[in-house]
Amino acid sequence: MKTIIDILILGPEELNIIKDKYPKCRILQLTNSDHLIQQYQVTIDHENEDDYFMFLLDNVIAMSSSNFYSRVKSDKAFADRIKKRIANED
Repeated sequence: MKTIIDILILGPEELNIIKDKYPKCRILQLTNSDHLIQQYQVTIDHENEDDYFMFLLDNVIAMSSSNFYSRVKSDKAFADRIKKRIANED
């Protein structure tokens, strides 16, 4: 378990999904505009990174996450595991 600090691009509905799952998370809005879609920094204490990524996948917001995107691009074993999981869902 570790502290996860992630940057996500989310609409209000997706932000509420994260708040519901992680009610004690800290959220900092990074953009200041009138648009529905905003950039947020989300900090979650004592969370398993793989569980967090699976939560993002299950809620179809994984590609909104800079951490998820970076890990898929830099960790071939992780990327292969994600591709296999997605293929099994079809």
